Amino acid sequence: MTDAGRVPPAPAVLRLVQMAVLGRWRATGEELYREVAQLTEAAPGRELLVSGSGDGVTAEWLAVRTGATVTGVDPDAERIEAAERRAREALRGATLGYQLAPLEDLPYENEVFDATVGEPSIAALTAPGRAIAEIARVTKPLGVIVLLQPTWSSEIKGPAREMLVERLGLRPRMLVEWKQMMREAGIVELQVQDWTSGGPARPSGTMKTVDTSELTWQQKAQIVGRAWRRWGWREARTAVERETTLLRELSRERAIGFQLLKGVKWPHPKT
Repeated sequence: MTDAGRVPPAPAVLRLVQMAVLGRWRATGEELYREVAQLTEAAPGRELLVSGSGDGVTAEWLAVRTGATVTGVDPDAERIEAAERRAREALRGATLGYQLAPLEDLPYENEVFDATVGEPSIAALTAPGRAIAEIARVTKPLGVIVLLQPTWSSEIKGPAREMLVERLGLRPRMLVEWKQMMREAGIVELQVQDWTSGGPARPSGTMKTVDTSELTWQQKAQIVGRAWRRWGWREARTAVERETTLLRELSRERAIGFQLLKGVKWPHPKT
């Protein structure tokens, strides 16, 4: 990919990309969280870990709605602070706590949690397999592990793919790659649910999409200005076209999928 293709996106464009992709998954809301709660058997007396907990939406839902003891861990101090603020406002007696730590080196002993959940932010890591291995390490034998991860679902390639990665702040993997990382971590009995369109029971194409095919003149001006300041007029002339093409591919082709992967920690160490 050329340096010109790495012109930082205008904030408005960044938000559009995140709405087009992440917004579809978050729109599943209650359905997705209920499925996670069922798979992990979240209930009073159970201890759950949410790795990559971010601003705490998933961890908080599980703690408040199921009565389980939930711990969220994230490497971003600002997100931890935001999650703790949310918790103070909405706990209502639930048991929920957060820890600032790298996902590739969790600050817990072996086999502590009854079940664990890996959030999409794992896909932002250079070595997501290490984070998955850590999730498996801290999960009790035969404990359930659930990953909520982005996958490539189309043949988008080259500069367009790299632009998308830059704007999302994470790198999707092929489904087979996520499954392989889980197997290498000693996770077995893998099952996959496709939530790209809002859940396995929902027909494809029924999710409401965000219209990102057109940019406002203010957004175009931001794009041109950034490209011109960094690379000059020659690159600025094509910057808007590149962004528009990317947004059109996202809204029409759904380049990114969203998978729920569930497995069980194998009780015997790998030899």
